[in-house]
Amino acid sequence: MRTLAVATATSLLLVGAAHAQAGKSSGMDDMPGMSGNAGGAKTQTASAKGTVAAVDPGQHKVTFDHEPIPAIGWPAMHMEFPAAKSVDLSTVKPGAKVQFTLSGSKGSYTVQSITPAP
Repeated sequence: MRTLAVATATSLLLVGAAHAQAGKSSGMDDMPGMSGNAGGAKTQTASAKGTVAAVDPGQHKVTFDHEPIPAIGWPAMHMEFPAAKSVDLSTVKPGAKVQFTLSGSKGSYTVQSITPAP
């Protein structure tokens, strides 16, 4: 009897794993504020202003002390972002006042452009 119970439990685990591997919805899409398919999130673009706090060309990242970004519901913060490969970080210097554009979704954003603030 114990062998049957173990075999049944193992079968259920394997079926569940195969289901997950197949990319089937976990039912999280039905829950408010949750998504079982993070890759299906809508990409947003937002513009922001801030001061460059640090630049890491080796990791291709930039840190800003940015003003609120209403388009994505963020307050003013100190944040590090990855930069798109097209962004030339050699011209970005700490202390510079800049405008920048982000694109992404679900709190994961990439800097698409950086220009001096007027």
